[in-house]
Amino acid sequence: MNREFATVLTILLTGKMDQQIVEVPGSDGHSGFVLMDPEEADDPAKVQEVRDFIDQWTTEREAVDIELDGIARASNPSIGD
Repeated sequence: MNREFATVLTILLTGKMDQQIVEVPGSDGHSGFVLMDPEEADDPAKVQEVRDFIDQWTTEREAVDIELDGIARASNPSIGD
């Protein structure tokens, strides 16, 4: 359902129907996807660049989540009990 929604949303935003779905493996073992223009989807270097960006963003997001959790626990010791 998520792929279909993203496809429809992309069509509405870009007015184009030729995007390709590219699988993006996540750091947690789950896979996601991105919609790319056909020229970019056919370029292995561009696809790898997108995958690397998403992997970097996910790693940074996880670090921020851990830090925020630590701040919340320090501010309120009853959290997590």
